[in-house]
Amino acid sequence: MSAEISTKNMNNPVRRIMRIAFLDWDHTQMTICFALFGLIALAPLVIHSPYYLGILILATLYAFTGMSWNIVAGFTGQLLIAHVSFLAVGAFTTIVLLDKFSISPWVGILISGVAAALLGIAIALITLRYGLKMDYFALFTIALMVALRTLFLKWELVGGAVGMWVRLTDNSFLKMTFQTKEPYLYIALLLAVIGLLIQYRVYHSKMGRYFVAIREDEHAAAALGVNTSLYKTIAVVIGAAMAGVAGGFYVMYVTYVEPTQVFNLGLNVEIMMSAPIIGGLGSLAGPVLGALLNKPLAELARGFLSAQPSGTTLIVYGSFLILSILFMPRGITGLLHRLYLKLQRREKAD
Repeated sequence: MSAEISTKNMNNPVRRIMRIAFLDWDHTQMTICFALFGLIALAPLVIHSPYYLGILILATLYAFTGMSWNIVAGFTGQLLIAHVSFLAVGAFTTIVLLDKFSISPWVGILISGVAAALLGIAIALITLRYGLKMDYFALFTIALMVALRTLFLKWELVGGAVGMWVRLTDNSFLKMTFQTKEPYLYIALLLAVIGLLIQYRVYHSKMGRYFVAIREDEHAAAALGVNTSLYKTIAVVIGAAMAGVAGGFYVMYVTYVEPTQVFNLGLNVEIMMSAPIIGGLGSLAGPVLGALLNKPLAELARGFLSAQPSGTTLIVYGSFLILSILFMPRGITGLLHRLYLKLQRREKAD
């Protein structure tokens, strides 16, 4: 009788598809992410409010920026705290190219990725040259962010302390200026899909295995012949390039950028670190799940607590992050992984 049931289960096309989609935990994470992306793509059919669409656009963008930091901090274990510096460089690169040289943002965003990658190479070379690791590496990135903010505040090409604006025109695909939110949503969604595929490809490559080995025990990895300096540099460059691209899109969406706005640790926590930490640092789905939960909750907190004394929103938001770390040390994906293992055991039992 059990053999007949097993045969029926295997002959069921839906069940076969489910088996492929949930073949292993990484396949499951990718399936969850693409399902969420599908819902985001359909969201404009039911969400017509520009405000709520704006939240969804930023949440999708934060998923992409979270992936960029996840590759550096989650996969290789490097405490690159001020990762937002790459986003800031990307934002300024895109808007300067558009405003001063009339270069389309579609090209400028790609150049922004290159500019941020070059900064990533410089950071990697300096820190490796002087042996800065862990806490010292983190402090160096923060110090560099402060130095860059001071430089940009004095730099007339990027507008100095005043910053720069995107000159709004009518709908222009070439200049990436749209009168409605939907085009921005689909651009952000495209970035998120590309970021997820990059994550997956990196994680399942030989390079990705080296990243994880460095994260778990750098000295042991080096003893086994892994060129830790090279692969740590590669991780920083990949993450920096992705963050630079995100910065280019970010400035085109918010239409304004100034140094104190983007070279900011508060923005760094919100746009880079929160999503992977809440969702599950080092996992494939963590940045996506974390961003889609964190950003809407942050906006709700701002809305409900706007009439309260200054700083109340930050206290509530910070408390949420602390509770997430205390009660979900492996993030949302950790909880889902436990559920996945239970379902897998039940499937095997059947």
